[in-house]
Amino acid sequence: MNETQVREEIRFIQDMIEQTRKITAGSWMYFLIWGFAAILGIAGMYVLVSLEMYSLIWLNWVGFMSIGLVFTMVFCRKQERLQGARTYSQVATAHLGFACGMGFALVGFIFPMLKLYTWDVIPVLIALVAGIFVFSLGGVYDWGLLRWCGVIWWLGAVGMAFIHANYRSLMFVPLILIGYIMPALVLRSMYRKQSDQDDS
Repeated sequence: MNETQVREEIRFIQDMIEQTRKITAGSWMYFLIWGFAAILGIAGMYVLVSLEMYSLIWLNWVGFMSIGLVFTMVFCRKQERLQGARTYSQVATAHLGFACGMGFALVGFIFPMLKLYTWDVIPVLIALVAGIFVFSLGGVYDWGLLRWCGVIWWLGAVGMAFIHANYRSLMFVPLILIGYIMPALVLRSMYRKQSDQDDS
């Protein structure tokens, strides 16, 4: 391999790294969508509990998760049109998101309906899956902040085991703020800086 080929290889690798950074920064909206959908779902659940409308709690969660899914699909289509071809990190993120989404559905809806465990265990298992998702995403993006957010989700799952079942879902609010909203705001700031640099 001559010097020209080596330079081209290095330039190609640098371009790929730069493109991955831009895509990573551009994914801030996904965190924001699901963070707010989860917080609204928690608020709706506690309103229904205070009104003693327990039979509608599942509908509350299905509704807010469906809204989150629709917004995610719309944003994803928009991103794909702007960026063109998908990179390896995008494909890996999509597979990870789908796998953990299935995990959320199974531990949050399907398994409790099959009476494998009681409803009060759901928050602990959801926090466990959320930790797996965020920590793994930190590996895909090579971003330490997300890995630490994943660890915080796991610590939250352990902490929930020592909290009364009625208050476990409330512990999600600080976890969502730290594990979803904070990374979203950091990514949004990175995205804006990169957009300003591209424009200049």
